[in-house]
Amino acid sequence: MEYKMFKQEPAVINIGVKPFADGIKDQGVKAIHLAWKPPVDAKLCRMISTMEPTLKEKIAKANAEAIDTLNAAEGHWIGLEKAIKAIPGFKENMIMHSGPPIDWDHMIGVQKRGVCYGAIHAGLAKTVEEADAMVRAGEIELASCNDMYAIGAAAGIVTHNMVVNVTEDVVHGNRAYCIPFEGRNGLGAWAMWNPEIEKNLLEIEDFFAPIVDFVLKKYGGINVRNILAKGMMMGDESHTRQAACGNMLVSEIVPMLLDAEEIPVKDMKRVVEMFVGNERWFHPLGMSCSLASMRSIKGKEYCTIVTSIAQNGVETGIKVAGLGEQWFKTAAPRFVGTLFSTQWTLEDSVPYMGDSTATETYGMGAFSAAAAPTVLRLRNGGWREAKAQSEELRTICAGTNKNFPIPLLDFTGPGMGIDIMKVVETGITPICHGGIVNKTGGQIGAGAARFGTEHYVKAAYAFLDKYGK
Repeated sequence: MEYKMFKQEPAVINIGVKPFADGIKDQGVKAIHLAWKPPVDAKLCRMISTMEPTLKEKIAKANAEAIDTLNAAEGHWIGLEKAIKAIPGFKENMIMHSGPPIDWDHMIGVQKRGVCYGAIHAGLAKTVEEADAMVRAGEIELASCNDMYAIGAAAGIVTHNMVVNVTEDVVHGNRAYCIPFEGRNGLGAWAMWNPEIEKNLLEIEDFFAPIVDFVLKKYGGINVRNILAKGMMMGDESHTRQAACGNMLVSEIVPMLLDAEEIPVKDMKRVVEMFVGNERWFHPLGMSCSLASMRSIKGKEYCTIVTSIAQNGVETGIKVAGLGEQWFKTAAPRFVGTLFSTQWTLEDSVPYMGDSTATETYGMGAFSAAAAPTVLRLRNGGWREAKAQSEELRTICAGTNKNFPIPLLDFTGPGMGIDIMKVVETGITPICHGGIVNKTGGQIGAGAARFGTEHYVKAAYAFLDKYGK
């Protein structure tokens, strides 16, 4: 005789731990999972929930205006120039790095080596030991790329004689900068240096850049935002994957090169070879387009939207529109993903290092995962996981990027404008895609990292301290 505890089939609501709901469903019982999390900071959540109505209205109005401003922004690639010429305030004895500012003694080893190699490339020092001594003596100045409105990919090494892509939001007039992608081995991103890398750098700086800069200025630049929008429809999320965007970039730059009678044919051929030989030439443009666009809301009163996310392998930091250029920091997260070779393990990698998370602030990368399910395979996922990730991250955003319709999201845009208050209230933190960097330099894999809450809590307290009085 079968014994039943209930007279009718139960319907279960599970709160918190999802495997409990999965176990109930496996037994053929209907179960709804409520993804509830305990408050990140109970006191802070009470402060947010009891804000004066007028303050809530000002925040909502500022955030809505900020989203409109960001949707209107239009990044164009307008130049490829020496850093000292392109970036205001850059000095000959300055070397920039990724992430928030950090003192030399606490800087991660691979980034330190990158700075020293950069000093050699810049002619500031002859050896790593000499460069180290010059940094300690203050003869070489260190600066955060983000504080100079630049993107420091991975290690983020930028010297005065390196070239940077110049991207301008032509609607609001703001510029941002990023070094070109040297390849899987290089100084700027991967903190590696040898005679072959030096030769490649010099070709980029002294041959490739002047020709590309010439045609960009002659023909008025290239609309990066349009390429990003098309790429979203073709399988790119434009952080880890930008294959379609790279091909479209080539299709726009090559006719300019062919039409420029001033360029010798052999030089034009070599520049085209360099473009088609590296699909990631576009990546720096997507990153700098994002930062140039986000600059349009920096300093906006009452706005709770994150304008910058950056990592140096030790700390991750954010900046918030209504709080200007102030950093809020916590420990840099670790990656989950796929390594390129079995010779490595995640123990060989450093915590998240790089400013490429600028793409996520603009709604790309992890927020646009639904556009590129291929990228989710790095974490054993597929289109369902990609769609779910985009939908989850949209819940902590102030709005959507209407420029980037994504088929799997019913042709709506990804979430844009990470709202520090929503992160604190929901306990959902951003995920960011990115490359996995070896402790000895170079990229050894790719994947994603989920960020913590500490820096969002700090930022929310600071915001309420400034505006909640």
